[in-house]
Amino acid sequence: MLSHLLKDTSVIVSTGNVLNVSELRKKAGQKPTDELTDCLRSTFGEADVTELPPNRRLITRRNNDLLEKVKEHPRADIKIGAKIFLNRFSEPALTEAVEKLFETLNVSYLDNLILAYHPTGASVVGNGNGGTAEPGEEEEEQEVKEGVIEWAVGSDNAVGNLKKLWSLLERYAGDGKIGQLGIADLDADSLKELYDASTVHPSIAQINLAACCVVPPQLQAYCNQNEIQLLTHSDPQELLPREVLDELDLASYGAGWTSRYQVHIKCRGVLAAKGFIVSLDRSN
Repeated sequence: MLSHLLKDTSVIVSTGNVLNVSELRKKAGQKPTDELTDCLRSTFGEADVTELPPNRRLITRRNNDLLEKVKEHPRADIKIGAKIFLNRFSEPALTEAVEKLFETLNVSYLDNLILAYHPTGASVVGNGNGGTAEPGEEEEEQEVKEGVIEWAVGSDNAVGNLKKLWSLLERYAGDGKIGQLGIADLDADSLKELYDASTVHPSIAQINLAACCVVPPQLQAYCNQNEIQLLTHSDPQELLPREVLDELDLASYGAGWTSRYQVHIKCRGVLAAKGFIVSLDRSN
């Protein structure tokens, strides 16, 4: 089935509003990777295919009510937030991820966008649960360090590359297309370096308490001093790891980027729509 859909090309998969899919609604409380895996399976099972020149395909879900949900209320009455997951430095990939959010939601403005940039070094591989393991080692429970965040371990020039990605997002904010910019999982020193180098400062910082046990005091103090909203999340460093792609019969593909969006009705705080967009790059 997948070979017929993909035809050995790179693809973008857009799940549409997953809240309108009964089998997915029944699985509330899943881990983020498990949720995305089920959403991809469901989308492949009800796929519509559109050819994207020069050699790419867009796979969407049939009977998707995303645009109806977005247009159900005036734009001023809804809040649209998104998070982009990127595991390699690529400005074109980040640009494509942002543009696909606007295109998919048919809007010209996002209330907030959080970047989760987790570059991995050659000697480090993701274990799919937010930790890392050396190649050849058995997967074991990763040690959780008290108040310590380890970001971009084994990656060269991670902060320098992050600044370049951030500057790209700043242009969208400067054009009035994104309200608030946020960053995920930086330690205090890296956050300070990004903040000092930016013209549009991060106003949201996300941390995963599963990775560091408690909020690092230095990070908390820095966020308080600079009016940065400190939030927690449960996303792994690699949302779509290799073992999950293999499980989905996508062994010859890699995840270029993944985005997750949520549409809330402001006055009621109700989640009206939620979905994922994934870029799958064909391996050479």
